[in-house]
Amino acid sequence: FNPELIGYSVLTGPDITQAIIQSKEFKTLYPKARIVWGNVHPSCTPGQTMAEDFIDYIVVGAGETPILQLIDYLERGNPTPDQIAGLVYRDNGQIKINERACELKNLDELPDPAWHLIDVPKYWQVSLNTSRGCPFRCTFCYNSAFHSGYRGDFSAERIISQVQHLQKTYGVKFIRFFEDNFTFNRKRLHRFCELVLEKKIKLKWDCEARADLSEKDVDLMAKAGCVSVGIGVETGSKRLLEFLKKDINQDEMLKSFWNLVRHHILPRIYIMEAVPTETLEDFKATKDLLHTMGDTPYFYMRFVPYPGTPIYYYCIEQGLIKEPSTLADWPHFSFNMATRGNLSQVPTEVVTEAFAEYARTYGLRRVRFMWRYNKGFFLSLVKNPPQFFGAVKELIKNTLPVMFNKNSSSPEIKVEDIRTKKLAETQTGAKS
Repeated sequence: FNPELIGYSVLTGPDITQAIIQSKEFKTLYPKARIVWGNVHPSCTPGQTMAEDFIDYIVVGAGETPILQLIDYLERGNPTPDQIAGLVYRDNGQIKINERACELKNLDELPDPAWHLIDVPKYWQVSLNTSRGCPFRCTFCYNSAFHSGYRGDFSAERIISQVQHLQKTYGVKFIRFFEDNFTFNRKRLHRFCELVLEKKIKLKWDCEARADLSEKDVDLMAKAGCVSVGIGVETGSKRLLEFLKKDINQDEMLKSFWNLVRHHILPRIYIMEAVPTETLEDFKATKDLLHTMGDTPYFYMRFVPYPGTPIYYYCIEQGLIKEPSTLADWPHFSFNMATRGNLSQVPTEVVTEAFAEYARTYGLRRVRFMWRYNKGFFLSLVKNPPQFFGAVKELIKNTLPVMFNKNSSSPEIKVEDIRTKKLAETQTGAKS
């Protein structure tokens, strides 16, 4: 193991700590190796991130082309760093930030994921990303900074090709479309569902969507095997929806919600708590909306002002937050916001109790809601043990952390093990 290039995909949050620790360790173990960071956080804070001397390069935005060009430069000296769109680098100690690379509109140009590198049968579900970006203007969403209105899609035919490959090769029966808005391109959505039906593909799937689904959309989705859809409701307050620039109203959200319920598709409702300017009246409006939705199960998310978003700069201007001065400050900032931050006008004790209520009642709400509106769901779980155990695992994963106020994070890579192995290799070489 003697890497020449080590890459990190970095999101804003506690995981930055591990990325920093590992990057420093690898830089010590392999001084000649180049460290490159990419994904949302370094793309939104390239100057501050590149100020760390253990990072050699940053790829801003989509990385397929820039990373290949960077490898060509490291191996052959061409193209030079200043010619690589989307690259952040140093020139005589000065940080240089190139213009971003053009985003792909037609994602069919990309190769399929390297599924052979993963033990696919080990998992009861597989995740697919079939689109990028979102054209809407929600002020809290990373897309406004990371993608800037860009949207790119795989075609429906390409999605079907990937699904058939996963089923034929690995026996996959459940797919989670993991992008931000699977249903945005209605023509693609309808074509995908029609192909599933035409080819008689037996598949269960879920996705994330905007709360503007029509009866036709939902009917096709249900027939094509959709069992659950995540919807970012955020708030029941008309004023707050306008402040967040959701560009949607309660009537549209309720119509989409009940369309899903009638077709036995479980809605996953996302609510944001402690949003800037939120008042007790706004808070109560959200509670009322959830009641109107049949006391549906929901996910209660503490608001975090992510870097580069319009609401992040609003919070700084209003003195609600202080901008982290170094890369190492970001994990603490995000963790504190996600667990204890209250930038709203709602009393902290009310916010705390609301979160505690969510933790106590999520599991019961979900079971009760499904029993009331979709009893067949329980029969389908009995007929499909992997899905049953997967559902139980998901229920536990979504309930226990909030009950005990714990945050999940990615597993740590044991750099110590690599150091020990390298030391052993060095000693062996010395003896020989």
